[in-house]
Order: sequence, then C-alpha cells, then structure tokens
Amino acid sequence: MATNHHTIYYLGEYHLVDISLGGITSSDARSDTTTRSFRFRLDLSKVLDDEAERMGISVNALVGTILKRYAEFTRYLSKIDMVVINREFITSLLESHDEQSLYTLGLKLGETVARDTILFWKKELTERSVLEYIEKIICRYGHLGTYDEVSQADNRIIVIRHRLGRKGSKFFEGYLRSALKSIIDRDAVFEVTDSSVKFDLRSELATL
Repeated sequence: MATNHHTIYYLGEYHLVDISLGGITSSDARSDTTTRSFRFRLDLSKVLDDEAERMGISVNALVGTILKRYAEFTRYLSKIDMVVINREFITSLLESHDEQSLYTLGLKLGETVARDTILFWKKELTERSVLEYIEKIICRYGHLGTYDEVSQADNRIIVIRHRLGRKGSKFFEGYLRSALKSIIDRDAVFEVTDSSVKFDLRSELATL
C-alpha cells in the first residue's frame, strides 16, 4: 500500500497536480480511492498550498475536503433553493419576532422545506436521511450550528450548538420537531437553551 502523494509539474502558467483522492492509494481492487490528475492555474495552486499549510493538513486532504463538500452540498445549492447570507442578517430577523411566532414559523416550514430538500437530496425519507440533513445541510455546510450525536441502546441524543440566541433555539425546536413528525412520524423530546437545542429520538421499539 502506497502513501498518498502530491506531485506538481510546472506547465507554463499551470500546475499539473497529481492527487490521490481519499488519502491512500492501494492495489486492492476493493479500495474506494483513486488517483486523478488536475491542471490548476498557478495562483490557484498557491492558494491550495497556503491554505493547506495554514490548516496543518496536506494539499491532498484539502482538495478531498473541497470535492466532498461539492459532491454532498454545493452542487445542490441552486436546485434546493438555498442561498448564503450573513449570520447578522439572520439574527436581526429573529430579533424582530417573538419566541412563539418563531416556534410556529418553524413548525410550518419543517413540514415542507425539510421534506422537499431531503427527498431531492437523498431520494428517500428515513431516520438516517433526516439526521444526515440536520448534520450536513443545516450544521456542517449550512454553518448554522455544530452537530453532536450519541447513540444508545434504544435512542439517539442529538445536540446542536449555535450562535443564534434563545429565539434561534425556539425556531430550531419548531422546525426540527415538525420535520421529525411529518417525515418519519417520530415525537422527539426537546430541551433548549440560549445556545443549544437538544432532542432525544427514541427508537420505534422503545415507544411501543
């Protein structure tokens, strides 16, 4: 098994970068990695080098992260009608409403937006696809919070930490409660603080 490599060939104003996607190349036919060559402009190649050094990772790992984000999220942005806006814009909108109206708005949007997005993105409506939506679309790539999950024998405990304040927590509570109920018919137990939303999702057998 060979370690990953990052070889740059100088071709005029371009770099030809040979990258092992996935981090490791292997002669094993079952390996899910592959080696591909890409030609970058010199200035873009320098950005990759500088950013990889700043993050303390290899260029190979950085490019893999960028491509994974594109495959899992960016290529769907226009199709699922998502836009990127400043966090301050969101907090200002939240502050202009009371907690109950935000919770009610969350309930309404959770019935439609979450279902439509998950169905287009994952092509199935399951517990796993709903949790992936929360983890990746809302948190990891949407940057609305950080996702943490603990799986136990008969339940999952999910905590989302965010910087949208108490009103943001109430909106999240309504949105997620509605999404879980309308998509997979599950009633979760919620706890909210000024900076977090926690919900306990019991297994179907545990609720019988």
